[in-house]
Amino acid sequence: MRRTVINRFRDFVDFNVIQYGHEDCRPNYSIGNFVRSNHLIHYVHSGKGTYHYNGKTYKLSAGDAFLIYPGDVTFYQADGEQPWEYSWVEFVGAAVPKYLSSTSFTKDSPVMRGVTAADGPMLALSSASNDNPYELSARLMAVLSAFVTGAPQTVSMADEYIKYALNYIHTIHYHNNITVSELSNYVGINRSYLCRLFKEKLGLSPKRYITEFRMKTAAKLLEETNLNIGQVALSAGFEDQLYFSTTFKAFYGHSPTEHRNIAKKATE
Repeated sequence: MRRTVINRFRDFVDFNVIQYGHEDCRPNYSIGNFVRSNHLIHYVHSGKGTYHYNGKTYKLSAGDAFLIYPGDVTFYQADGEQPWEYSWVEFVGAAVPKYLSSTSFTKDSPVMRGVTAADGPMLALSSASNDNPYELSARLMAVLSAFVTGAPQTVSMADEYIKYALNYIHTIHYHNNITVSELSNYVGINRSYLCRLFKEKLGLSPKRYITEFRMKTAAKLLEETNLNIGQVALSAGFEDQLYFSTTFKAFYGHSPTEHRNIAKKATE
């Protein structure tokens, strides 16, 4: 038995459900050896089958899912003895690559296994009416959320803490006099743990990292702009021009003015 529903309301530029459905396949039932125009996810609720893509064959069973990429030739077939029952959804939009990047689906590995969290959302989507495009998009987001949850966690919390801290430093905050305590409060961990993570991951303290980032920012401004030394100092987060010049010389071995002259000579 097959149920296919076409979405009649495709009003969203970023994210649109094209069609979706559910099928309890007969033995050896197959689809493929042709190209799709959009992304499709199939989720196996029960039974078995195979997915053929890019010269590889993937044997799938309940809890597994496969992604079809637009423009690629694919073929999939139900098992002869235990044919699969699956739900599928086809979708398109500018935001699709971003959403899929949060899952572990890739062109080299278009299969996710044991994603039992997707079973309910896929059934809910496949049984939905197509009268409300907002509901369809919400249900598709629930499906993708299940695949994000089911994706292996390749980034540790320590790496996440460092990423948050660097993002804070690299944005407008480096213009201010950032303290290590302020940085640790933003990240949500204590100061000593933040310092230890910086030492382990980056090989230097947070304070030293901030100083180096400011110095590199100042050097780039001296090389690429006509800002005076006071303006460069403020842009790099130093209110005191004398302190900036002293710090800059200690870091580079020459003054800001000398650095600008060296840069000019190098381009002549």
